[in-house]
Amino acid sequence: MTQKWFDVTDNSNIGRKGVHTTFLDFKKAFDLVDHRILLIKLAEMNVSKAFWSWVKCFLAERTQHVNLHGVISSSAPCPAAVPQGSVISPTLFNIHINDLENTLTNNLTNTHKYADDCTLDEVVANGALSNMQESTNQVMKWANDNKMMVNPKKTKDMWISFSQSSSEPPPIQTDGIEIERVNSFKLLGVWVQNDLKWNTHVCKITKRANKLLFLLRECRKSFLPPEIGLLTCTSKIRPILEYASPVWGGIPKYLEAEIERVQQRSLKKPM
Repeated sequence: MTQKWFDVTDNSNIGRKGVHTTFLDFKKAFDLVDHRILLIKLAEMNVSKAFWSWVKCFLAERTQHVNLHGVISSSAPCPAAVPQGSVISPTLFNIHINDLENTLTNNLTNTHKYADDCTLDEVVANGALSNMQESTNQVMKWANDNKMMVNPKKTKDMWISFSQSSSEPPPIQTDGIEIERVNSFKLLGVWVQNDLKWNTHVCKITKRANKLLFLLRECRKSFLPPEIGLLTCTSKIRPILEYASPVWGGIPKYLEAEIERVQQRSLKKPM
């Protein structure tokens, strides 16, 4: 997805276009999956009758209660939701939202989905109008038809363009609420910016990794073997610095140096 943004906004014959992106947030996504609608969609996939019946039994007659300071409330039925923590629940949720892009009739907006994270993007040529408002309206209609809810406060949009002759599209609205336009957004653990740089992401991950260096200090204070410190570094600190690096790994030297400083601090011996 980000590679396409680089390509279409590049200063080349095929580039110089803008990208309008909307990061959708579904409110309580897993908790609002309607069982009846899900079972209808499952039947349309022509699954076996035995599997369909098993899923129906898996979802039916579930109850819930609240435990507050040792006091348990009375039980209440769960007419919706897929059980969180179950192995099959993410698959059932994917089936539930699988037809979302079918509602986008203009064929100009692309949909990128990962579990309950959904991103819409559209390539906008110079002088052309954005169709993102129309696409957002269609997504809102799909959400209402499927008893889902889009959270307008957490939904954001972003305009990416390096052409001075290209003007920003007007703000998007949902249910009369204007969607906030942002310069950076955390998508699946990676901070993307409207200038397609990775300064924000590197700043966030190095700050988070530096905070965890105290684990190494505690290992040294406790005179634990070096192998314990190495295991701590490779399992707790390094994954933060390397997560999704194929996406943002082509960073300039000065950002590489920021990451390298964390490595140097982790190897530094105590005074």
